[in-house]
Amino acid sequence: MKKLFATLFAFLFVASLLNAQDTAELKKKIQTMCDKYSQQMVSGDMSGLWAYYADDIISLPSYEPAVRGLDAVKASYEKMKESGMKMTKFALTVTDVMQSGDFVVEVGTYTLTMEGGGMEMPWDDHGKYMNLWEVQDDGSMKLKVETWNSDVNPWQEMQKMQAPEAGHEGHQH
Repeated sequence: MKKLFATLFAFLFVASLLNAQDTAELKKKIQTMCDKYSQQMVSGDMSGLWAYYADDIISLPSYEPAVRGLDAVKASYEKMKESGMKMTKFALTVTDVMQSGDFVVEVGTYTLTMEGGGMEMPWDDHGKYMNLWEVQDDGSMKLKVETWNSDVNPWQEMQKMQAPEAGHEGHQH
């Protein structure tokens, strides 16, 4: 009986090590994809960027309704581009990866800088995101669902900009 428990324990221990190794390799693979995605976003290589997306992608951006389908996501990007906004810096950092069957959940953080669109100064942002990838038959992955939101509360930022200058509150001249 002791041999059975020892064998079972050894099997479970080795299986957990293999799973941790698989997860680490998967995280590394996704980080490599994210690095390339970020470069393509900044350079404007949209054909390369769209190759990551499934045709039935669901995009859940901050402060906007859901966007469904690759054509709709492309149209949303074109609308931003037409506004004169351009991403000049973009980085994704994968923090967590979980896999179940043909699906992989990626969680991470982002930083970005946008310029143009009538802004006097560049706009820096940082936040968190989550992606759902579907593993394809050839081992590649396609983005099925993406969502992100800022760590910066825009209402607090607006209040800071609208606050009276320090030392001038309530004084009449």
